[in-house]
Amino acid sequence: MSSAFSHGQTRRPPARPALQAGAVGKLPRPLLLLLCLAYVLPGFLGRDPWRTDGLSFAVMWQMAQGATDWFRPVLYGHAIHGGWLTHWLGAWSIQAFGAWTGPVLASRIPFMLALGASMSLTWYAAFHFARHDSAQPVPPAFGPPIAPSDYARAIADGVLLTLLATLGLLGRGHEASTQVLQLAAVSAVLLGVSLQPRKPWKSAGIIALGLISLSLTSAGWFALLLTLTLSLLLWRNLRQSGWGLVMALSAGLLSGLWAESQLGWSLHGQWPSLNEIGNFFRIGLWFTWPAWPLALWALWRWRESLQARHLQPAWALALLALLSALALGNNDKVFLLSLPPMAILAGFALPVMRRAGLAAIDWFAVLLYSLLALVVWVMWLAMLTGWPPQPAANIARLAPGFQFSLDPLALSISLLATAAWAAIVIWRTGRHRHPLWKGMVLSASGVTLAWVLVGSLWMPVLNYASTYRNVGADVAHAVQASSALSMKVGTPCLQPSGIDLTSQALIGYWSHLDFSPAKSALCTYALGAQLPGPAAQWRLIWRGGRPGERDAPLFLYQRLSSPAP
Repeated sequence: MSSAFSHGQTRRPPARPALQAGAVGKLPRPLLLLLCLAYVLPGFLGRDPWRTDGLSFAVMWQMAQGATDWFRPVLYGHAIHGGWLTHWLGAWSIQAFGAWTGPVLASRIPFMLALGASMSLTWYAAFHFARHDSAQPVPPAFGPPIAPSDYARAIADGVLLTLLATLGLLGRGHEASTQVLQLAAVSAVLLGVSLQPRKPWKSAGIIALGLISLSLTSAGWFALLLTLTLSLLLWRNLRQSGWGLVMALSAGLLSGLWAESQLGWSLHGQWPSLNEIGNFFRIGLWFTWPAWPLALWALWRWRESLQARHLQPAWALALLALLSALALGNNDKVFLLSLPPMAILAGFALPVMRRAGLAAIDWFAVLLYSLLALVVWVMWLAMLTGWPPQPAANIARLAPGFQFSLDPLALSISLLATAAWAAIVIWRTGRHRHPLWKGMVLSASGVTLAWVLVGSLWMPVLNYASTYRNVGADVAHAVQASSALSMKVGTPCLQPSGIDLTSQALIGYWSHLDFSPAKSALCTYALGAQLPGPAAQWRLIWRGGRPGERDAPLFLYQRLSSPAP
């Protein structure tokens, strides 16, 4: 690493244009906050726990009820490794808010806040990176000079819009699970690095918090790699930063080592095959769109300043996350960690981006998200009226038995979102000044539009096909009826038979029945995908499953012979 990174002095790229005052126009804060709110809430609200975050919720629920240990949680006899901070926050939230909101929504409050925090932390990181001398624009030849804070704010707005526009953040960012906290932790580390060396102690504290949070969310291995990367990037700043940075990196090292020792050293990547490398590019292209083309353009146009303070941390952390995802078999949870640094890189492409390039991204966004909105509305119309017939038939096949009911609130929200999208498209195509962030407005708004429409119009049918609520209720009813006929009292246990732990967790929550922790337990009932033993010893009393999994039915059996006392 050259001394350019240490002292913040780089040679400016010769192709970089000067900016006029209109390029740093302020994005209205109320509109930006409303956009972020519209992005965060759908996906967390209006649905039951699904398989993607069901196991985490069950552990939180058990912790909140005092049914398992907080440091070594066990669910139905299975030890749950890692994710301590995830489970603690969810359990605390259930205890604090569960009586008012219900356990499911209460468990998601910390993760809604974590997603919002990741957005805020990424914005501030981009703001402080853009304030460095090496990132400032060439003074305009005519007109007033651009204030550094105005330029930094415009860059940060563009970065936040780019982060919201990335397709990979949609699904993985709206789950009450570890990856949302890991995303916020990486954003915190970026903010801490951006404050070096002007605010050394504040920077060190934020970096330490981010690294420790990674270690407490099953990513101790990434905390170790990130600590090593930061040590290489910041070692020349140690004298300027004093002991604060040393202590922060030491905290990351020690917490990462401790977490990995508790997890049995989960850092075991492998050399990727040609097929995995091909899948890496296939997944990465859509997962990080539209950040990746802008990030590559920024690296090319700023190629003479790649070791500058505002660029080097972002591309180093993005590269670390991408290589880690590749080494771990193209894990999309690790791909997610590349989004904040890649969005920051993309933000620095905006002041050097040709207008034709931004126009191409805009037209792609208009066509893609308008088409997606049309598809969502057509499918909703099919659920409401049965027309068009083919979409209605597809819905009936995928969610048999679903009864549609018109929700005026969801319909009003969807209509407002669609009208807002039309207004944004008209504004974007108007003839007026071109602030830096303008090129990402359509992409971010289009993603949010699609997410709001799916979360309001489609959520009832998606939740119906994916929830275990009805399965749990049916199992509980069948057990209750059978117990009443056999004159048995007490809470019976269920013996799992070919059913995974996530399914056990969700069915157990909704049925209020416990699965036996022992495989050889002599429970009165057995639930699963297969007969638990000789057919002569069991009687089938219920058959069912989720509507979305008709090819994987579940069977509830009752033991014919009474278990030994």
